[in-house]
Amino acid sequence: MEKAQEYKYYSTQRPVDIGTFPKDKDNPPIRIENYEGRIWVENDTRLAWGELAYAQPLSEKELYNYELKPSRDNPDMRRVMDAQAQVVGKWEDEGRVPEGKRLTWFYPDFGCYVVKEFVSPERLAECARGVELQRAAAERRQARQEKAPIAAQLREAGRLAGERQAPSAPKRDAPDRGGR
Repeated sequence: MEKAQEYKYYSTQRPVDIGTFPKDKDNPPIRIENYEGRIWVENDTRLAWGELAYAQPLSEKELYNYELKPSRDNPDMRRVMDAQAQVVGKWEDEGRVPEGKRLTWFYPDFGCYVVKEFVSPERLAECARGVELQRAAAERRQARQEKAPIAAQLREAGRLAGERQAPSAPKRDAPDRGGR
């Protein structure tokens, strides 16, 4: 018999108790477990007081409101982390990041990058955002370098301004005031 798919969330700020987790009638908790104290979970990537399991994923708003952290084993988190691993892994290869500092490793059988076990979803997401920001900055730098030098840009702007300017009106003579 196949085990039903569940979405696990960790309570990292307090033990699981009344009012500390979402209780939706359409998605009630399947399992609630408090630990003996605050312990390391997820390959020592975070400290938690307890865990909750649901049949459906919780919304970002619920996670934020109840200060819950999703497990990296949740199907939705695996998809997100797999996509982020491809971005971060390529960046680590390009930058020749030493093996001890890498967040990913290359899986040659499938030709893709895999997140190392000790990396938290938050750490991977932070690194992926950093890579995207670095790439966007590099594209902006490249676009600036492709522009003409400033002196040439100023000459061109002056020429365009002259073309767009209305023709100068003939100078009007002052009215005759009759010798006053």
